[in-house]
Amino acid sequence: MQVPSDWRTAMLELLQRKDWRAAEAMGRSVLEEQPAEAQAWVWLGEALEQRGKGAAAWRCYDRGWMLDPQAVWAPAAEKRLGEWKGHDEGSVAWLDRLLEVPTVRVVAAILAKDEAENIHHAVSALKPAVDDVWVVDTGSQDNTVELAEQAGARVIHTAWENDFGKARRAVDPYLGDEGWVLWVDADEFLDADDLAVPRVAAGLFQSVDPPLLLRVVQVNYLNDRVEHNFDITRMYPLGKGLTWKGRIHEQVVFGDGEKHPFQRGAVRIRLDHRGYMREVMTSRGKFDRNIALLKAWTEDEPENPAAWGFLGRDLYAAGKIEEAIPPLYRAEALAAHTPEYARTPEVRSVLCEILDRLKRWEEARQVADRAATESPDHPMGWYWKARFAILQADQLAAEAQQWAQKCREVAPTYRGIVSFNPDVPGMLAPIIEADSLRMRGNWRPAYDVYRTVLDHTPQFDAVRQQIERMEREAKAVLTAVRPPSSATQTVSQPHLAPRR
Repeated sequence: MQVPSDWRTAMLELLQRKDWRAAEAMGRSVLEEQPAEAQAWVWLGEALEQRGKGAAAWRCYDRGWMLDPQAVWAPAAEKRLGEWKGHDEGSVAWLDRLLEVPTVRVVAAILAKDEAENIHHAVSALKPAVDDVWVVDTGSQDNTVELAEQAGARVIHTAWENDFGKARRAVDPYLGDEGWVLWVDADEFLDADDLAVPRVAAGLFQSVDPPLLLRVVQVNYLNDRVEHNFDITRMYPLGKGLTWKGRIHEQVVFGDGEKHPFQRGAVRIRLDHRGYMREVMTSRGKFDRNIALLKAWTEDEPENPAAWGFLGRDLYAAGKIEEAIPPLYRAEALAAHTPEYARTPEVRSVLCEILDRLKRWEEARQVADRAATESPDHPMGWYWKARFAILQADQLAAEAQQWAQKCREVAPTYRGIVSFNPDVPGMLAPIIEADSLRMRGNWRPAYDVYRTVLDHTPQFDAVRQQIERMEREAKAVLTAVRPPSSATQTVSQPHLAPRR
C-alpha cells in the first residue's frame, strides 16, 4: 500500500469507520518506512485488538509505549491486554519483521561511592539488558567494589573531586566507540519489563543523524506517592564525541566544547529510584553536598541560569524555603538572555509552589502569568494561574461575607443625615453574604440566609430561583452518591486509543 503524505488523518478515519483491515494494512505500510513512529504502532495495535488478535495487539502497543513513555493510554491498554504479554498466539511473520531491529552493542555505566546497599541489585538488574556493565567507583570505604564485581560488573577507580561530570568522564576511554551507553545511578534499578528496550532503542536509532540523546523514565518513590520524571537524559551513542559536564546535575555535551547539532528523544526505560526520599537524602548528607556543589557552580558560572535554577530547587527540597527564592528569580532573569536554557517552566513552577506556601499569592500570580504566557504548551503555568485565581476568589469571597455582615451590623445604629437604600441591610447585603458562603462551599448556611431573605421579601424571584437551583443540585449530588437500585447499566463502548 502506498503511504499518503497525511497518513495520520487517513488512518484515523479508517479507525473511526471501523475498517480494521484497511487500518491494519496502512499501519503496516507506514511502519515499514518509519519503524520508530509511535503513533503508527498504537493505531496498528488498535486495529489488531479490534480484530481479536490480543497478543499481536499488545506487541504493537508495547512498541508504541516504548517510543512514547508518557502515553496516557498505555496503563489502560496494559490492563486490558496484560494477559497476552509473552503469549504466543501463532507466528505473525510480518509483525516479527516490523518489530525486528539491527543488533547494536549497548553498555551500561554506573557512578558509585559507598553503595553496598544497592550496587549488587543495580548491576544485576542491568546485566540481561546490555552487553557490559562498568562501575566507576569514586573512593568507596565499604564493599561496593566487591559486590559490583560479584554481580558481573567491571570496576574502575577515580578520585572524587567534587565534580560529577568529571567522575563520569573517567570511564570514557573504556567504553569504546561502537554502540550506545546507558547511564544508571547506583540506587536505580531497571524495570524487569523494560529489559529489551535498551537494545531495541539502540537498533532503531543507530543511524540517526545528527546523533540522538535519549531521555529515560525515573520512577521516584517518595514515601506516600510515586512521581515519574521524564526529563533525564541517560542514553546516547558512542563515538560521536558526547560526554558529561557539570559539577552536579551534569549534562551530556560534546567533549570539544562546540555546539554541534543533536536531537533529543525519549524511550520507556524505567528506573525505580528511592534515593530522593527525605530520610535517605538527609541520612547520607546529600542535601548539604548538593547545595555546596551548586553554590560552587554559581561562583564558577554566575551567568548560567541552570546553576541558579538547580540551586533554588535543591534549597527548597532541603526545606530552606525563603533562601530558595532569590536563586530562582535569578535563574528566571538569566534565562531571558539564554535561549538554549529550557528549564524556565520548572523554575517558575517551583517559585509558584514556594510563594503559595508562603501565601504570597499576588506575587505568585505574576509568576504564573509569565509562565502561561511564555510557555503556553507547558501545563504548570495554567495550573498555577487557576490555583491562585481560586485562592484569591476564596479570599475575596470571605472578605465579601465579612463586609456584608458589617453592613448589616452598622445599619441599625446609623443616625447620620445622609440616607441609604433601606433594602441594603435587610435584603441586598444578606444576599451578598449568602453568595459568598455558597462560593466557598458553605451551602447549608448560605441556604438558610437565602431562605431568610425570601421570607422577608417573598416577591424576590432571583432568590427563589437560587434556592430552587441549590435544591436541585443537592438532590443530584445525593443521587450520585447513592444511586437508585434501578439504575440502568452502562453499555461499554469500543476502545479507540487516542492520538499522542
